[in-house]
Amino acid sequence: MRANILNARDSRGYPRAMAAGRALLVLSLGVVLLASGCGGDRDENAHPTGKPASPFVYDASRPLEVRDAGRVNSDYPIAVRDVSYVSGGRRIEGFLAVPPGGRRRPAAVYLHGSGGDRRQLLVHAVWLAGRGAVTLAITAPSAAAPAESGLAPAAALRRQHDLAVADVVAVRRGFDLLEARRDVDGSRLGFVGWSAGARTGALLAGVERRAKAFVLMSGGATPVSAYAAAAPQALRADVRRLLGEVDPLRTIRRARAGTLLLQDGRYDHVVPRSALNGLARAAPKGTDVRWYAAGHDLDEAAFRDQLAWLARRLEIDGPPVRGAITGP
Repeated sequence: MRANILNARDSRGYPRAMAAGRALLVLSLGVVLLASGCGGDRDENAHPTGKPASPFVYDASRPLEVRDAGRVNSDYPIAVRDVSYVSGGRRIEGFLAVPPGGRRRPAAVYLHGSGGDRRQLLVHAVWLAGRGAVTLAITAPSAAAPAESGLAPAAALRRQHDLAVADVVAVRRGFDLLEARRDVDGSRLGFVGWSAGARTGALLAGVERRAKAFVLMSGGATPVSAYAAAAPQALRADVRRLLGEVDPLRTIRRARAGTLLLQDGRYDHVVPRSALNGLARAAPKGTDVRWYAAGHDLDEAAFRDQLAWLARRLEIDGPPVRGAITGP
């Protein structure tokens, strides 16, 4: 069954795709094996001895094992394809939005918030595709992981750490997929994340040097010291060590100046203002931080600003795709 995944909106006219956990479409498609990946360990922050300085190193020589289950929309100038690839032994599901034509274009990965999946930012991804970029909206490993109850506190902490790492690596593997495409210019890659996806983006920005644009929407972080102080005494060392390795406040400091746009709502009742401010303060000098008269979902002004900023940073120079919607 095919559904209208591009034009679904709520009573305010905003894309329904921003509502976490809201079902937008049901797909029933076959699977076709396509391609494999590129080579070498990928870690720009590796120690000279070869020991990684971060947990986000991965083996880029392992095949991506890309599968394309076909196009999920019709009668629209942007083709949206149901794709998946392998990252860390997991199969990552995504929607690939491809403008018509074969010339090399910029590309971006989109990552949803907590409780969401690849559908949540699909409308936004298609907007950018309408301006002339290839986009990939994925489901994070943390969202697809089965729930585990009854874990001991130390095991639960380790699981939280490992899923944060898996999310970052899944995005990096998404960049591998895009880089391998003939219609993508690997020197013009970007990332867009909302809420929990923005938190992942803060980690990504400190370790991924291929991307030249990171948009973090409604993303915040609390200092690890606060979590450690609230934990039982026996667990505090593990909290500092494990959460410290995946601390957005620490990692975002290593991002390249000028590559970040942070977008936050003044009336966000989901992420505390202190956490929003904390991430903004931790970002490197030159970060563009913009506040909107909006809640956690942000608003049309934020989406327009985001698209214009991405167009500049990724040098999207072609005319908009005829007949495609290019923004709210």
